[in-house]
Amino acid sequence: MKRHHDSLFDDSVKRSHPALRLFLILLVLVLITIFTLNHINNQRVLVRTEKVTVPNLPSAFENFRILHISDLHGLSFGDGQSKIAAALDDTAFNIVCITGDMTAPDGDYQAFVDLIRLFSAQNIPVYFVPGDEDPSPLIALPHGNDTAKADYILAAEQAGAIYVDAPIRIERSDKVLWLDPEWVYSMDVDASLTVMNKRMDELKKEPDTKERAAAITAVAYQIDQMNRIREARRITNESDLHIVLTHHPLQLAALEEMLAWTNTDNDSYVRSVSLILSGHYCAGQWRLPLIGALKAPSESGLGMNGWFPENERVMGLASFLGIPQHISPGLGTSTAIGLPAFRFLNTPSVTVLSLTSRMIH
Repeated sequence: MKRHHDSLFDDSVKRSHPALRLFLILLVLVLITIFTLNHINNQRVLVRTEKVTVPNLPSAFENFRILHISDLHGLSFGDGQSKIAAALDDTAFNIVCITGDMTAPDGDYQAFVDLIRLFSAQNIPVYFVPGDEDPSPLIALPHGNDTAKADYILAAEQAGAIYVDAPIRIERSDKVLWLDPEWVYSMDVDASLTVMNKRMDELKKEPDTKERAAAITAVAYQIDQMNRIREARRITNESDLHIVLTHHPLQLAALEEMLAWTNTDNDSYVRSVSLILSGHYCAGQWRLPLIGALKAPSESGLGMNGWFPENERVMGLASFLGIPQHISPGLGTSTAIGLPAFRFLNTPSVTVLSLTSRMIH
């Protein structure tokens, strides 16, 4: 009598699920297609447009156009940022404002410099502030040059950009617009100058070393910076426009504090903010259909540890306590978000903002 042994891996069992195998094959093909198309999409640049209502906007600044760029993270979009140039080929704007995180994770800044040169070649002013993932802009140790500024700051300035380390005045037909770094709104200039001058006196008594020389250069830079802030405040009029540049978007608590100070006579705060430009969130980095941003940095204060934030709080134009804030969707990817370092269903974008006195419906 023959014995029949049932195999644990009976061929008939394998053949009994052709539909499952077909489903898995199709799923793999669909995923490959999605990620291939997503990779292709991440090589292009989308130009968005927004109109910003500014009450009592002087006619000299009606339709004044600002190109807002953020979060390049050292990426190159074609040789010399040619894809960005092509995307902006038919787009007019008066100035460029860059809100940080422009260098690569290893500190390389060539892509940032290439971007600046696109605009300086056309004599379009470029203004920038650093982000939290950029190297420190100020160096108080010996570092190869005789200034206090980091190499990427110097390279950006040499390429034609203006580092907004104090309020910058832009004048048109006797009307004034200021570009302000966000931190000047919490700066007690007089107290800071007292501390810095004391530190300078102490350094001058120390033995002459490279470290002492670098520290003196850094403190001298900071003293000059405070004096430039003081002078800007002295000549600021209440009718002037103010655009705040910040890498991290300002949340309600920060804006409430800002407004509280602007209702006082404290000269540490500029009285009128017309617009805030920020970045940092990369529009959530990963976006899902019908849902929007998957995640924002957990420390952002948006709740739920950063997961599924409201769309208007991670990208685009929204009004907070009557102050419009534009959060750039960005061009690159951030490690601060806590997602794999590529954009998913999230086209790299820059935005042209047009100022207008008209109400936008």
